[in-house]
Amino acid sequence: MDAIQAIMSRKSVRSYSVKPVEQEKIDILVKAANNAPKTGDLHITVVENHDLLSDINYKTLIAMKNSGNDFLVGRANLPGYQPLYGAPLLLLFSVKDSNPFGLAATASCAAENAAIAATALGLGSCYVVSPISTICNDKAIRDRLEIPEGFTPACGLIAGYQDGDKFSQPKKDGISVNYCK
Repeated sequence: MDAIQAIMSRKSVRSYSVKPVEQEKIDILVKAANNAPKTGDLHITVVENHDLLSDINYKTLIAMKNSGNDFLVGRANLPGYQPLYGAPLLLLFSVKDSNPFGLAATASCAAENAAIAATALGLGSCYVVSPISTICNDKAIRDRLEIPEGFTPACGLIAGYQDGDKFSQPKKDGISVNYCK
């Protein structure tokens, strides 16, 4: 699959099979993320541990239900909803605390590169931020993730093999364009 085709066919997958992602594909996702434009240091945590993913998912679901945010509460109360959608893989992107542009110019660019690479590799993926608050505020989870001192999680990308389209939404244009010639 060429780059333009991967970009145009990328979608947010919200239902995954339990089949693990092969190490070779994980290595490519990490390399793709590392080749993104960056404004500073980036740390990638690759999470495949089912128990840890389940713990992050559960605590994020509880946080969403208690957030007071109408969208998050509504989403969390959908029957069968899980914030990590059963994905067998989470790439967590953390940036230096001292980098004010870390989320926008480092972590998000890395996550997008990995999402495009996932599409090219026949994997589904979904950019996620809902677990970030849980990860940042739960010392036990943060310790299990071994995030280096001086780094803060900024965003994540879940990935795996798509299994149906539960909780998927149609793509929206959501963009306006001005051409200044």
